[in-house]
Amino acid sequence: MPYEAADRQPVGARSRLDADTLDALRAFLAERREPAADQTDDRVCEPPAGLAAYLARAGVPFSRLLLEHIRSSGSSEVEIYKRAHVDRKLFSKIRSDPGYQPKKVTVIAFALALRLSLEQTRDLLASAGYALSGSAPFDLIIRFFVEREVFDLFQINDALDTFGQPILMV
Repeated sequence: MPYEAADRQPVGARSRLDADTLDALRAFLAERREPAADQTDDRVCEPPAGLAAYLARAGVPFSRLLLEHIRSSGSSEVEIYKRAHVDRKLFSKIRSDPGYQPKKVTVIAFALALRLSLEQTRDLLASAGYALSGSAPFDLIIRFFVEREVFDLFQINDALDTFGQPILMV
């Protein structure tokens, strides 16, 4: 339906608002209208003070933390990604791209393959932007096995399946 440019009403439509309310609404909208593409607002281009310093304190990215855990485990990269049931291509992507965002199940599979403690598992998950929930059955089952130092993917998958949860990759 065509609109009149001045008031953005469908052509021929009659407003049920009185003239004063309509004028006030137009003024309100005009004040808050985004600037046109050729207009710039310097405040938009400048980051807030202190943001760069705050971002500089960011934690270690997932790929770097994973590689640190692999090195300290004494196992080879191949042993760990095979134990995690992650294919070579995916591991190569994780290894070469510090900004790569893995799926949560991939992070968990690596934590289990590395036999990480609960705290280390939480740190690895956090480095990828995830957490273990205190109420989600999937997360509770993973936590149950990690707390008991049971890292057998097949046993964990059996438990996940028994409780109707998605299984880890195998």
